[in-house]
Amino acid sequence: MKQPSRSQKARKAFTAKLIAGIGGFAAAALSLGLSLYQARTAGEIATVAPGTSVDSGQWNVTLYSAQISSEMPDGSRIPDGKKALVVEAALENITEESSNLYRRTIRPDLADAPEPQFYLTRDRGTLWDLQPLMPEKIAVVWQVPASQKLPDRLSLTIAGTTYKAKDNLYAAPGWFPASDVAKVELLLWQQGAAQ
Repeated sequence: MKQPSRSQKARKAFTAKLIAGIGGFAAAALSLGLSLYQARTAGEIATVAPGTSVDSGQWNVTLYSAQISSEMPDGSRIPDGKKALVVEAALENITEESSNLYRRTIRPDLADAPEPQFYLTRDRGTLWDLQPLMPEKIAVVWQVPASQKLPDRLSLTIAGTTYKAKDNLYAAPGWFPASDVAKVELLLWQQGAAQ
């Protein structure tokens, strides 16, 4: 049997290296493309209709309506120079323990939105701990400057949470912030206050 010549061996080695190089380049390009696609789609948040229940991890959240008011849900007056942005919602704790970690779950897409206040619709009292599997109708209130121009359609973001059996700092279990899970647009109604 005739042995391949030195030039034939060199050609086969070059061809093998060329094919391996093309395969490696194709794999790298595919990996880069997939990474870019995942990064782009990870930033996209679903927009849901008002009245749709959204599972945000620790909470089921449903947003119904939004209005401007000159008084708080408990009947107290708002300080001069302020108006109340009130969102009617339902909130259900879907965990096994009472919790009050809902304060950052709903946020309006407004610059410099203050911390919200939460009220129970059934008795107009302040919402403290939410009991497991007992959905409550609530009013979420942001006191904003009376002069602040608000849009006719208010966009709100529902933030997600995730459960970790051990956190990175103390190795303790708990619910921790995760990515936003949904957006809801509500018509903004006016009630007793100039917009």
